[in-house]
Amino acid sequence: MIPADRLVGRVTAIDWRAKGHDFGHGPECARLLREYLRRAALWVRELQTDRPGDFFDVGQPDRWPFFDLARRVDPSVRADPELLARLDGFLAVHASSPLTGRICRAALNWASLPAGALAPFAGLPDPFEPLVGVFESGGGFWIENGFVDFVECRVRLGTWQEHDGTTATGFGVVRGRTSVRGDREKGGRCGG
Repeated sequence: MIPADRLVGRVTAIDWRAKGHDFGHGPECARLLREYLRRAALWVRELQTDRPGDFFDVGQPDRWPFFDLARRVDPSVRADPELLARLDGFLAVHASSPLTGRICRAALNWASLPAGALAPFAGLPDPFEPLVGVFESGGGFWIENGFVDFVECRVRLGTWQEHDGTTATGFGVVRGRTSVRGDREKGGRCGG
């Protein structure tokens, strides 16, 4: 899990304006988004088992796939007010959409979970690391007709069940930022 202060540092270090004009980020961001969907589906499956109920359908904007997962793990979680103010101040000026802000705040809540809250879920990956990587890679995107669109590439959102059990996509960390291994060597295709 990314520590909360480090997460805010990473998000506020992104030059959102410069990235918005680079359409070459699509293949890498598509792979990172697919990895997020896979990880989020693992968490939804686990939480559905732990607390039955269909809380994650794609038809509701507060739910699948961009939701505040930390509040499902521990409803009392709250980010440090100073970190939240720093993040919100930055996002108010730089974020490309309200969805970007919602995702970043959900990631901050996740990073603010006490260590003990995740103990019952040992072995499950940090769901938000790939999304932070999308933003760091220049991943401004929009959602249209059930797809996340990165200009060059589109990723179908589908339901969490469609992403549950999918295989990893070569996800890794390179030079302190999220990346996809081999993407550049593969010519930046959108596959995966």
